[in-house]
Amino acid sequence: TAGALSFGSPSPRAAWRFIPLQEFYADKSGRLFSIKVALARHFEDLTTRPFLAGEDGVRVSLAGGQEKTALAVIGPDGQPKLGLPGPDDTLCIPMDGAPSTIIIKPDNPGLQGIVENEAYCLALAAKVGLPAVNAAILNTEGRTALAVARYDRVVRADGSIRRLHQEDFAQANATFPRQKYERGTLPGPSLTTILATRQHLDARNSLALVDQVIFNLLVCNTDAHAKNYSLLFSPAPSLAPLYDVSSVLPWDHVNQYAAQNLGGKKRKPGDLAGRHWDAIAEGAALNPRETRQRVDQLADAMFRARPVVSDTVARQTGAVSALVSDVADKIEANLLRVLGRL
Repeated sequence: TAGALSFGSPSPRAAWRFIPLQEFYADKSGRLFSIKVALARHFEDLTTRPFLAGEDGVRVSLAGGQEKTALAVIGPDGQPKLGLPGPDDTLCIPMDGAPSTIIIKPDNPGLQGIVENEAYCLALAAKVGLPAVNAAILNTEGRTALAVARYDRVVRADGSIRRLHQEDFAQANATFPRQKYERGTLPGPSLTTILATRQHLDARNSLALVDQVIFNLLVCNTDAHAKNYSLLFSPAPSLAPLYDVSSVLPWDHVNQYAAQNLGGKKRKPGDLAGRHWDAIAEGAALNPRETRQRVDQLADAMFRARPVVSDTVARQTGAVSALVSDVADKIEANLLRVLGRL
């Protein structure tokens, strides 16, 4: 069960191994395909056996509904490494309990531009000063994908990778995964509860959580549910960087309402007025005036960052510049609407 308990035989570090993706998908004669072809075949596998379920030695568990895979980046020295893969690195399948170092999320025909969308939102967050996961677009055989460097990993003194304990805000508030949204048969954490979770954090991390909530609302990430905010323990709790951030604005067929009630009611983020921000602040014991000021500051920073971020993301291999421009335009229009009602 992702993020809770796992049952199985022990996996001592001495047994850890990493199989290059190209070797895993070699043909019967042992001929290796390019990494683009190997990745494309891996993505095809995900539709029939997520996380390579049933493959001997593979143990991968990832939360969330989006199709994704977890791999390990192995450097030229043959050792696993943190960060995004470089041209001389090898993507491998972690075996026998070995930790992954990267998450890869392939494109989705039902959400056109999801890769460019998330890449833009994460880069925008980082540009305006919010800690966000390091991500980049990968170009595979006929498809694109978003590669995300894992933040819940550190390197031991001996060069091996250690997992960090993480709790998302559903777990931290003792609610089941199916309660990650506030509205539903079993109601989950409200925005007040999510913001109250900062009581476990120091002042810097507490303010960072407020920024994460504001940013998600400004880009209209309506899927910013309780499991898309997390705490890291190493050993004291700290706030995990922003992850799984995309704007719903390019997709009319997707729910446009925020994952939590805003100002006491079901609302679209773009419909927030000053009084709603005040209500959000008061419910979380925040200063309403300072909260409005922070909304204004972040929105202004996002306006100024847009040209550089758009250009940077559009230049990535495999990115479709028109899709980057589309999400950037729609987020900018939402910023104008929010500021006009602030």
